[in-house]
Amino acid sequence: MNPKDAILKIRALFEDMPQEPEQKVEMAEYSLADGTKVMISALEVGGEVKLEDGSAAPDGEHELADGQKIVTEGGLIKEIKPAEEPSVEVEIEAVKDEKIQEMAAEFQAKLDILTEENQILKNKLAEIERKSVVGFSQVIELIEELTKVPQADPIEKPSFKFESSKDIKFERLNRYRNAILNNKN
Repeated sequence: MNPKDAILKIRALFEDMPQEPEQKVEMAEYSLADGTKVMISALEVGGEVKLEDGSAAPDGEHELADGQKIVTEGGLIKEIKPAEEPSVEVEIEAVKDEKIQEMAAEFQAKLDILTEENQILKNKLAEIERKSVVGFSQVIELIEELTKVPQADPIEKPSFKFESSKDIKFERLNRYRNAILNNKN
């Protein structure tokens, strides 16, 4: 088999395969900061950059109209730098004064709440003190009334005196009595 026949056989094998269409690169138009129009395939690293006449963009840094900067080399994007934020001067004194006034208002509101709670607690404490004074005076009156109650002498301890007899029951009872009196636990 010669090389030409081999190539024809290989081509015949792949004829039934679907063929991929060539990918067409869509270019978007961008404006540079100086007004020059450029065509960019994709605004990402590796994207192709062409001038209006179709030639590759020159190597270097180019600023787009939106402030982004692209660095090109050989007509391809090598680096993208985001747009710089414009510096905004803020009147610090006005912001400080507003913040101080806001904090002063919050402080005053909290102080008013605490003052009100303090007054409520003082009222509760005064009520508790009043109740305790009344309660102690009632306890003193009760003690005074108890002191006026007549007191009686305590009951004398009864004495058990048994008469001796020759009875066996009496002897047993006397032994039990002595055992109980001697065993004082």
